[in-house]
Amino acid sequence: MTFVRLGSLLLSSVYLWAGQPQPEERPANPVQAQVAPEATPMGGPSDPDRFWNLPRLLLDDTAHVVTAPARWERPDWTTAGLSAAAVLGAGLLLDHAGDRFMVNHANASWDRGAKAVQELGDVPSVLIAGGTYLAGVAFKEPEVRATGVDAMVTMGIAQLLLTLPLKTLASRSRPEAGQGDHDFHPLHGGASFPSGHATQAFALASVISEHADRPWVTGLSYGLAGLVGVARVEQRKHFVSDVVAGGLIGTFVGKSVVSYNQSLRSRAHSKVALSFAPTVQPGGYGFSVAMVF
Repeated sequence: MTFVRLGSLLLSSVYLWAGQPQPEERPANPVQAQVAPEATPMGGPSDPDRFWNLPRLLLDDTAHVVTAPARWERPDWTTAGLSAAAVLGAGLLLDHAGDRFMVNHANASWDRGAKAVQELGDVPSVLIAGGTYLAGVAFKEPEVRATGVDAMVTMGIAQLLLTLPLKTLASRSRPEAGQGDHDFHPLHGGASFPSGHATQAFALASVISEHADRPWVTGLSYGLAGLVGVARVEQRKHFVSDVVAGGLIGTFVGKSVVSYNQSLRSRAHSKVALSFAPTVQPGGYGFSVAMVF
């Protein structure tokens, strides 16, 4: 058995002497042999990406995201403050202007393109995540499988835990309703803020970017997610600030989920095991005990 990739550490070796043969009985060519050990797992975290572990993983990730602010340090709070400022700034400076621009420059080509692009923030993104997971299972590619798992979990948490409750709480009218960009009716009204399509698109983009860790993949992923947001504004389903808020939610949850799940995977692949090996040497015999991790 090949020891765990991270290496092996021989913690102890026990050599039991069963007897001391007489000098004249000692063979001319002493035999020294050690049977290759077969490691016996002692446990450790199970693979979080196995199908039957996914419900538990979803619960763990949800708890991690919900309790994240309790672990934030000053840079994290600064990032949160800047994100809130970006949403507020977009609302004050770009919402009305962006909607008027789309109305004044509307044309059939833009409309067809926006309707096609915006679908990347809907069912197709779920199919992409699910297909990625199945491809990873079929081709035995752990990283591909992990990408699909993280994408599905991220979209579920971002939408159900943050975006949908905020929609209900804010109840902002959509631009197409013609009520202006300041029309909010908390708990009774529209579903403009934040954008669910942007949330989903940026959730998928952030997960793919984190796993791929390639600049061109990051640029392509976030670029397509950004186009989804532009398309929703063009369709007058959302204001610019709705899209910014949805994008920040998807990105935050995606980065958090990937970071946390990668730590779980590292622990799962670092199981501790014991190995036993009988030994025969001149003058006696015994066995060795080794612990690997």
